[in-house]
Amino acid sequence: MKTNKPVIRPVDEAGDCRTGTLSGISVAEITDLLGFGPNVKDDPSKVKHSWGFTVDGERCGVWDYKGSEEYRSFSTFGSPEALAKVFGSRV
Repeated sequence: MKTNKPVIRPVDEAGDCRTGTLSGISVAEITDLLGFGPNVKDDPSKVKHSWGFTVDGERCGVWDYKGSEEYRSFSTFGSPEALAKVFGSRV
């Protein structure tokens, strides 16, 4: 069965609030899967890496929070279905 690759486009906002978690993944892996590096300016006292993007037109976001990247854990915004198109079972 052929699966279509999702259309991922960067946007300048990561998300309105945390709706989930991305686990077992690094900054480099997120960058590779999305096709671009962190692209959202966030509160530097809390967040080092933040991505805003759409997946097939649905707005999503991923960011670390207070060092969570050290534990390979990131906060997410967006539906689990849209995020799973990019990150699979790590959502």
